[in-house]
Amino acid sequence: MGNSESSTTQSSDGFKEGPDLKVNKNIVMFSSLTSTDSLKQHYEKRRMEAGDCAAGWIKSLAEKVGAFSSAPELAGLGALAVAVLIDILSSNPNSIKDVLQSVFAEEKASKVWDLIDEFLKRYRMYINDRETLKKEIKRIEEQLSKALTRLKNSMVRGGHVTNQDVKIWVNGAAFHIQMLIHLERLGGTQNYDPIKSLIKEYKEDLDTVFEKHEEMIKGKCHFVSYADTNGASISYDVCLVTEDSKSYWVGDRGSEEDLEDYYNKRFGKQKCEIEKHFSEVEKNVPELIRQRGSLEVRR
Repeated sequence: MGNSESSTTQSSDGFKEGPDLKVNKNIVMFSSLTSTDSLKQHYEKRRMEAGDCAAGWIKSLAEKVGAFSSAPELAGLGALAVAVLIDILSSNPNSIKDVLQSVFAEEKASKVWDLIDEFLKRYRMYINDRETLKKEIKRIEEQLSKALTRLKNSMVRGGHVTNQDVKIWVNGAAFHIQMLIHLERLGGTQNYDPIKSLIKEYKEDLDTVFEKHEEMIKGKCHFVSYADTNGASISYDVCLVTEDSKSYWVGDRGSEEDLEDYYNKRFGKQKCEIEKHFSEVEKNVPELIRQRGSLEVRR
């Protein structure tokens, strides 16, 4: 085709994965059955990085967690909170907390991050007072649940959907599930039903949220047709201009199938990975609740 657009336009085979909407790897790592191993690895990494300067903060850490042996406080979200504590004590610039905060970096959803940040702070404060810790987690969990419901309704009912909103809701939901699991873990109970019910509800909500996300993405796309005159005949090449202003040749006519193919290649795999995470947590709820953790702190 003798059109200058061809030099800046790609084939539809070149659709790339869209912005990351998945559950953050730190939440995934500390939601797994190996969360206590992740904590130990994190501690050893920070200890090695600090070298001769580690003695001071290791002493402070030992005062906080040294008394725990095979304890629920050091498993799951507890392990994540202690990993954040290690970063704070060691003054490490590459902190897990900063990574998590970047996931929730959106003014509209700041309430979600504020509550997660509050959870991490309260955990550090009351790690050695289990009853108070449970009360604090329960209080924050209820507020987080309401904040996530408001965010979901803003997207589903209000139609205010962005990539960042979806990412925040997905990560907030994953964190909320782990809060309920951790409450059961700390309480020494085995009440699976409310947690599994919540996970099923979030999986249903995930479908609805992604339907609205798909509508938003498709609504920002449009087709541009270019005529190619070749002697007496005229043929058309159609270009799909995407939500991020990238252009792709899709053939001689634009269709709903082209939009569907575009969305699935950009976001379909991500949605499957999020569903897989929720399903794995749902399957492992009993084992996750029974988790206990320990950390050998070398002074």
